[in-house]
Amino acid sequence: MTGIERVKAVFRRQQPDRIPFYPIVSSLAATLIGVNDKTYYTDLDKAADAQIALYSEIGHDVVPMMADLLFEVEAMGASVEFPESDIPRLRTTLLEDKTALGSLEFPNPSKAGRLPAYLDACKKVAGSVKDAAVGAVICGPWTNAIHLRGAENLIVDTATDPDFVHELMRFTTEVSARCGDAVGKAGIGLSFSEAPASLSLISPKIFREFVLPYQKEVISGLREKKISVTVHICGFTDPIMEDICSMGAIAVSMDKPSSLEKMFEASAGRVVIIGNVPTGLFLDGTRREIEDEVKRCVALGKERGSFILSTGCELSPRADIERVKWFSELATALGTYG
Repeated sequence: MTGIERVKAVFRRQQPDRIPFYPIVSSLAATLIGVNDKTYYTDLDKAADAQIALYSEIGHDVVPMMADLLFEVEAMGASVEFPESDIPRLRTTLLEDKTALGSLEFPNPSKAGRLPAYLDACKKVAGSVKDAAVGAVICGPWTNAIHLRGAENLIVDTATDPDFVHELMRFTTEVSARCGDAVGKAGIGLSFSEAPASLSLISPKIFREFVLPYQKEVISGLREKKISVTVHICGFTDPIMEDICSMGAIAVSMDKPSSLEKMFEASAGRVVIIGNVPTGLFLDGTRREIEDEVKRCVALGKERGSFILSTGCELSPRADIERVKWFSELATALGTYG
């Protein structure tokens, strides 16, 4: 089977020849084409070349066009710093003053900032990689809200000014909807990163009041347009797994601090589960340690079905590309049925 055939089989609740797999890789892939991190994030045509090169090396079944998660706020006017050898970081927080929300405009994905170049890069990868599923990774509403207001400020706001938080979430939900629609129209798979929506940062109450309803809204709206959504959440999510499975996403990508077994139980087959080999192993783990984690994941995946093997989160730009190749070899060898 090809990668895309394996992925389709999983979503149809059928058994492929082996469990599909992929690592979540951004500028680490740039090492394969001899460019630095800054070039990867600022020259998105080069980022596409790097992802194509990574696919040529390891043959993964899903190719997420992973870049940074600042496209949307940058397109709204935020200043972004691009270090030579690190991931991009925000220089400004647009909503340090809450009253500035009324002056923000929705970014146009076809014109604003790096968004058009990112969509073009996704199309380039999809045009080159024919046998694997290709997906875009953009921000969900809560992630965009944190980028606009700042994590500490926003969490305090949920207690001191909840009306403002709901107003901000309605704004960022529309941002995610517009950007998600642009991805769908480009014919690319769509994943929302809600990295800061886990209980490693917020409480179950905050998640259920300020994250869940807006995720449901944006996913429902996109599904009406025949655009399916995968959601990734970093950190610990065990107490809110039922909530996550109720969002309407077709798949949930989960980090290592969360229990893969508990997510299978909470899902009961409603969503495809993606995860969750620890990312730290790709910095200094042994081959045996990576093998043990792959075995853990594929054993549950084979038993429960509806599973795609992946890393728990995005790999560090300083991770070891050889360890990514080990992961590929182990996933291919250990993920087969029969």
